[in-house]
Amino acid sequence: MAAYNNRYERYINRVFVYGTLMKGFCNYKRYLEGRINRITPGRTHGLLYHLPEGYPALLEGNETIEGEIMEPVDEDLLKTLDWLEDYAESRSNNLYVREVRNILTESGEELPCWIYIYADEKYAKENGILVPNGNWRRFMEEKVLDMSG
Repeated sequence: MAAYNNRYERYINRVFVYGTLMKGFCNYKRYLEGRINRITPGRTHGLLYHLPEGYPALLEGNETIEGEIMEPVDEDLLKTLDWLEDYAESRSNNLYVREVRNILTESGEELPCWIYIYADEKYAKENGILVPNGNWRRFMEEKVLDMSG
């Protein structure tokens, strides 16, 4: 994973989302709809757990995680997303940690994006459900189908 200095991070204007901020989910409608103008499918690596609270937790790992690159994300929107993800740069007890990671697009391009990594690996593994194939959208669609049938 590439390391970025703070001077470069200021210019990153996209965020990679893999849960409730993806198009069609509640937090997309609440926080991103009408504020971004490009959504690009992307993938990264990790382990994805569905938490009892109803949203996913991304942990370090080697599985493929599917999601969406949202852009542009300006400083005000990033602050709003930090609030949603319970992240503050100066705090040590964050729910999620925001970092920069290169995200792979379907065309093979790597784009530096902000991404939120879940901070409490132990909680996620003990209480969450491992999301097969790292695709939370598919997981939620199948969960709804299981409940209706």
